[in-house]
Amino acid sequence: MKEQTGHFEGVNKCQLFSKTWLPDNPPKAVLAIVHGVGEHIDRYKNLVDALVPAGFLLTGYDQRGHGRSEGQRGHINSWDEYRQDLRLFLALAGQLAPGRPLFLWGHSLGSAIMLDYILHYPDGLAGAISSGTPLEPQEAAPPHLVLLAKVLSRLWPNFSLKVKLEGSSLSRNPQVAQAYMDDPLVHWRRSARWGTESLKVVAWIKSRAAEVNLPVLFLHGECDALLNVAGAQRFFEQIRHPDKTIHIYPGSLHEPHNDLDYKQVIADLESWLDDHVVIAPGSVPTPQSA
Repeated sequence: MKEQTGHFEGVNKCQLFSKTWLPDNPPKAVLAIVHGVGEHIDRYKNLVDALVPAGFLLTGYDQRGHGRSEGQRGHINSWDEYRQDLRLFLALAGQLAPGRPLFLWGHSLGSAIMLDYILHYPDGLAGAISSGTPLEPQEAAPPHLVLLAKVLSRLWPNFSLKVKLEGSSLSRNPQVAQAYMDDPLVHWRRSARWGTESLKVVAWIKSRAAEVNLPVLFLHGECDALLNVAGAQRFFEQIRHPDKTIHIYPGSLHEPHNDLDYKQVIADLESWLDDHVVIAPGSVPTPQSA
């Protein structure tokens, strides 16, 4: 296995950190990873350790305002920044193994970015994986706080608050939970504009499940204390594309790929990817103007 790091230029010249893990032999497919809020690309070691030796090239980036990338922590000016950053990154990812299938993985916030993306630009992807689909939070924000966020989003968009998540809400593995809490690249900032943009795009995604037009795999912990598994199930049921699969893991929390049964989660993922390398070889996306 080889590792490569670098930067690419996102929207508005924001420098974004990227990392790629290459198998020793020519890859059979590429899996691009979009991480969740407050974290970074190096928290996907379980996927890397299992899938790269199996012949997959994995690649991802720290989103703007995250990890080693530029930008105010937890802030965006508009959701389009996330969408177009991903579009630029996938154009680069497609060049890493020309002619091989390109799959897209999104976890939590990354899942929302992924779902929004495939509803806008499905071409060039062999399939998409949604982990911890963020369509129904376990505790909805009170209406008065939503209203306050909307006001602040207009008057003071980069105003932010610290919304701390406990590592124990992510995984039942105490080592994973503690590593998350101790990670210097993890942050808990959320800006007012980030909040209103996220609410808008989640509502938009939920209204368009029937428009998903490529193979999809959903992975969700049954006991996710942050995002209700029912939201993922309802969205999945509304998808009309015939090639769809969902796995719900009993006892698992918000990060099934980092939980106690992560080996089963990754085995399910690898099996699905192998099936779709044959069924849907995909193509390399090319950069397009916004």
